[in-house]
Amino acid sequence: MKNPVLQWEDMFNVLPDAIVVVDGSGRIVFANQLVSGMLGYASAELVGEPLGRLIPAEHRSVHERHFAGFHDHGRPMSMGMRPLLGALHKSGREVSLSISIANLELDGLRYSVAVMRDGALLQSEIAAVNTLAETDALTGIGSRLRLSRVMQSALADARPFGLLFMDLEQFKSYNDTYGHAVGDQVLRIVARRLQTHIRAADLAARLGGDEFVVVLDGLENVERLGFRAAAISKSLARPFHIDDLCSTIGFNIGGAIYPLDGDTEKGLMQVADQNMYHAKQAGLDYHIA
Repeated sequence: MKNPVLQWEDMFNVLPDAIVVVDGSGRIVFANQLVSGMLGYASAELVGEPLGRLIPAEHRSVHERHFAGFHDHGRPMSMGMRPLLGALHKSGREVSLSISIANLELDGLRYSVAVMRDGALLQSEIAAVNTLAETDALTGIGSRLRLSRVMQSALADARPFGLLFMDLEQFKSYNDTYGHAVGDQVLRIVARRLQTHIRAADLAARLGGDEFVVVLDGLENVERLGFRAAAISKSLARPFHIDDLCSTIGFNIGGAIYPLDGDTEKGLMQVADQNMYHAKQAGLDYHIA
């Protein structure tokens, strides 16, 4: 009996993805040409083989149960709870793929069609999206999301760090006086100046508006945190030169240290924020607990 899937052979071979078609018994009845480049097998090598040949041994039993249920009742979907799944290359190495599946009825028989894409491209796209989400669009330094991830990582590792929370004084009035374009330039200059005072393991981030945070990895001494705050204060106090404008803007900085001042992201941010307001009320550039 002629394989009914072959009537779709030309279409499957011009698609930009690797395609594997499986019958109700879990055996491969067709593999298009792109499977060779992705998994190392010629199409003819896979026809008649169980789909499990392409599944890492530790996942085969679970996959077989899921496949049987999908083949009988499933709707088109992406496979797995993660964006990437492992598949076995002919060489024996495991490769990452994104896999979507759908059922197809031909001549009264049901087949499952697996559409596979190289996971490297998806990983690159995910990395690009993560980088974008963790970068402040205006200043190019870390975003609130990046700040949270860095702090959570340090907390999970019980790794000491210092925190400096700062805002600019009367920034709304500054924007009203000089215009938002100049205000945006000031925020970019502040970000650049903060970056000159951090190491590769540290982070400068913008929370939004005129609020910034610096995370100083491994710092656990109040005196050292005060020293870093003083250096940043001196840098921020220098005049801004923007076109023909030369001006300064006030700022206040509050500090906190993990684990001295708390053991949660929220708690540490609150301490640093409170100390920043203490500096503001006392007319100080910075206040460290």
